[in-house]
Amino acid sequence: MNVLTTGLGWNEQQPGGLNRYFVDYTNAMKEYGHTELGLIVAEPGVELNTSLNVNNTATNASGLLSRIRSVRAHALQSLSTFRPDVFNPHFALYASMVSRQSLPDHIPIVTHFHGPWALESKMEEGGKPRIVREARYLLKKQVEQLTYRRTDRFIVLSEYFRDILSNNYGIDHSKIHIIPGAVEHERFKPHPDRPALRARLGIAPGQKLLFCARRIVHRMGIDRLIDAMQAVVREHPGIRLYIAGDGPMRSKYEQQIVRLGLSANVRMLGRVSNEELVEWYQAADYSIVPTITLEGFGLVTIESMACGTPVFGTPYGGTSEILRQISPDLLFKDGTAEAMSGKLINALRGQFLLPSREACREHVLQRYTWSSVAGAVTDVFRDAIEMRSKGGASR
Repeated sequence: MNVLTTGLGWNEQQPGGLNRYFVDYTNAMKEYGHTELGLIVAEPGVELNTSLNVNNTATNASGLLSRIRSVRAHALQSLSTFRPDVFNPHFALYASMVSRQSLPDHIPIVTHFHGPWALESKMEEGGKPRIVREARYLLKKQVEQLTYRRTDRFIVLSEYFRDILSNNYGIDHSKIHIIPGAVEHERFKPHPDRPALRARLGIAPGQKLLFCARRIVHRMGIDRLIDAMQAVVREHPGIRLYIAGDGPMRSKYEQQIVRLGLSANVRMLGRVSNEELVEWYQAADYSIVPTITLEGFGLVTIESMACGTPVFGTPYGGTSEILRQISPDLLFKDGTAEAMSGKLINALRGQFLLPSREACREHVLQRYTWSSVAGAVTDVFRDAIEMRSKGGASR
């Protein structure tokens, strides 16, 4: 079928979970046999380096409203040039001007809910006055609800996001389908010569390496992980923690590392390439996901395990749903620095049996492949199309 998708940005310019999911999802749906047309907003005039049918709708830099209108214009134009069977938005803001009335009745809207955009934004705007944050939050939530009210079916990546969508936006459970994310398992895989890789990355034989890949914002819990390393380093002076990613809190966390005297053990790598990301997963002894809240799935969790590396994570959201299936021992008791340091110290002491590198990869291959995601999404599309054909429109 012809699937019209709208996303956020382009992953090569704006790395992040939603943008990476959008690229991999579009490729998986193409391989499954669908014809996809993706609309995103990258830097104005930028040509996307991809074989996928994804268009950059940005034509100028005149502001947010013009970008939303540009997505709308491209979407409406596609009704005659592309003739979609399904409209599949992945970001509420850029889909907000594509009204139900602008689409033919037979085309269902199936929305991927990647998280509460308004609430996430509010949490990341902690430096602004409260009245400003509240006003911006309410406006953004109204935009989300406008988009969601016209949606026929929803796809979420976890039970956690299903509950947020239901409780925060009033969406009935019967409209929500849980389809977990997936990983490119041919790219994220164990290294054929891990000792040689570790040597090239400057990791000494027997030296323990922890790795964390996160967007550097407050809710990701990076500051608590850095605090936790004080106790870990006291017992294991040679241990290393490398943190990949960028964001507004990076400078503050770099200062925290220096203030705590951890510069020899903790290093912030900044933004890394996709190839480098795979290598750090492959080289690490453990990956860490210290997110405090709003972890809808945790793509980094399954990426690491696909490379054979066990993951320790906080017992929240999608991280908990993934890790509790393979071993409850991989979950911290809570999101405090004390819980993280205690668990990591006990693991380094060998006080409990962790899943092997082979078991980690097999866990991913059995549950989180793109072919299974594409099949499950197709079933939702077919259900929505059939509902529309019978006049069961969602108004």
